[in-house]
Amino acid sequence: MIVRDLTLKKTDYKGHPCWAIDVVCPCRPCYNCHDCGSFNGGRWHPNFACASNWNSGCPQPKTEPVHILNRQHRCKRCGVKVVRLEG
Repeated sequence: MIVRDLTLKKTDYKGHPCWAIDVVCPCRPCYNCHDCGSFNGGRWHPNFACASNWNSGCPQPKTEPVHILNRQHRCKRCGVKVVRLEG
């Protein structure tokens, strides 16, 4: 799935859309957007992916995401609506 850190501009290196396992990956401490591209035919072909997953797979068990919530309980970094159960 393609995700990105919404707190950064798309033109910034770390704010670029990249491949990751889950929609909440930008909020996980292991997330690291990186250009894992390669040269082919003398040209660089970018392939943005989470470097942690690219190098050694996701840590098991997966780390808990740390969300930055706005007033509507939507994460500013990954865009997911977080529902808190009280009780």
